[in-house]
Amino acid sequence: MSTDVKLLTLRVGEAKPKDVGRGIARMDPQDLERLGAHVGDIIQIEGKRSTVAKVMPAYPEDRGKSLIQMDGLLRGNAQVSLDEKVSVQKTSCLPADKIVLSPLTLTRSISREKDARYIGTLLDGLALVEGDTIRANLFGTRSQDFTVVSTVPKRAVLVHSKTKIEVAEKGEAKTRGFKVSYEDI
Repeated sequence: MSTDVKLLTLRVGEAKPKDVGRGIARMDPQDLERLGAHVGDIIQIEGKRSTVAKVMPAYPEDRGKSLIQMDGLLRGNAQVSLDEKVSVQKTSCLPADKIVLSPLTLTRSISREKDARYIGTLLDGLALVEGDTIRANLFGTRSQDFTVVSTVPKRAVLVHSKTKIEVAEKGEAKTRGFKVSYEDI
C-alpha cells in the first residue's frame, strides 16, 4: 500500500430514499477528486467500525457541504449517526469467492440453494466486509436483512455473478441487535 493514502473527514448526512439499501455513499465530486476516487470506486468508511461502499456523486443541492450521504444500513455498519464525523478513503475490493449470510429477521424458511442463488443476483455489485448488515429487496416491498458471517477472501469484497452464497440458519451465527433507521419507516 502506498504511503500517500488520501483521507478525508466528512459529516454524515441522510441518504435520498432511492439510494436506501443499495450500498452506495454520495459525496461532493470535489471531495471525490481530493480522495483520488472516481464514480463507482469503493471507499472505506471509518466510524466506530469500518465498512465499505460504492461512491457516487452527490446531487447538486447537496454539494459543498463536506457531507457523505449514507443510508441507515451503512450508518449502522459504520456505527455512526447523522451529523457525526467519519474518515473516508479510497480502497480496493477483491471479488468475493464465497460469502456466508445469516438472516436477521424471522421469515419463512429460506430454501438454501435456490434462494441463495436468487439472493446472489440481488447482491451483485455490492461491496461488503465481514460483520456488515445487508438488505436483499425481494419481491414487491418485501425485504430480508442478513449479517455477513464470513467472506472469502477475508477482507473487503465485491459480490459478483460467480460468488458462492451460503445462507446459514438463524442462530447458527451470532447477530448484533437490529436497529430501525428513519429510512425504514
